[in-house]
Amino acid sequence: MTDQVTIIGAGITGIACACRLQQAGLRVRVLDKGRNIGGRMATRRTRQGLQFDHGVQDLPTTDPDFAHMLRGLGDAVAPWADRGPVGSPGMSDVVRAMARDLDMTQGAMVAGLRRGDPGWQVAVDDIWQDAGRVVVAIPAPQARDLLGADHPFADPLAQVAYDPCVTLMAGLSPEAPRPFHWKSDTGAAGWIAHDGSKPGRQGQPLATWVMQADPEFSTRHIDVDFDTLAQMMAPVLLKHLGAAPAHLQFAAAHRWLYSRVSRPLGQPFLADDAAGLMVGGDWALGPTARDGWASGAAMAAHLLAHG
Repeated sequence: MTDQVTIIGAGITGIACACRLQQAGLRVRVLDKGRNIGGRMATRRTRQGLQFDHGVQDLPTTDPDFAHMLRGLGDAVAPWADRGPVGSPGMSDVVRAMARDLDMTQGAMVAGLRRGDPGWQVAVDDIWQDAGRVVVAIPAPQARDLLGADHPFADPLAQVAYDPCVTLMAGLSPEAPRPFHWKSDTGAAGWIAHDGSKPGRQGQPLATWVMQADPEFSTRHIDVDFDTLAQMMAPVLLKHLGAAPAHLQFAAAHRWLYSRVSRPLGQPFLADDAAGLMVGGDWALGPTARDGWASGAAMAAHLLAHG
């Protein structure tokens, strides 16, 4: 089996796996369909000079190994209020710092996966390429679609369930009230964060806020178009802040179809050692960035032990 490993997906799971494999001396290539890496470790930047962490909001440090990894990223991680560390100047910078020395190909839609001789082949832009061993680090439904309904992993992947999340990104005039750094509630205001209060976000022309709805509201409104969704959610944010409609200068919405896993796999990954195939993600263990990182680190350790 070749020492090349191809990782499909550049969220924190795929990046964590790639880093450990490359440090061990394997040739690693990471493919991702997006223009930006990180998955839900995402930061939206606008033409108006605003930025919003519209996915993962902060990073748990209860796992000492995860906390140690974060400390090694230097200025890309900084403490925020009483919530613990966040990415600086954005959550996406955490994954960028992790991936600094990796062989990354973005905008690469993997449309097919088949056994080669040896190892695997992946279809990128309708061209089949040798892939060596393969790690699939994408949401469970997408992994199932890629592998096919007749694959042995299809049934366990189908058991994984997610809650969706709809998100509001809002920019308020500087004189608008800023009564808290963060709070949680229900409905459209499941989570509210003064994003501009996080480290590295200073100097923006408006006060930036992120509001994420709870699972019930998100499920009911997951198919609403973004403009309508922003118009629905913005008044709720203003009410929680005690702000006036005139304070609202910018509003945009986003949807995360595969946001927080509600029924995880219950183990760090699925593996077919004979075939050289592994599948994992935050959906394997739980809903946090730490869970995604743990799945990737566990897949790397398994590959190195059973390669």
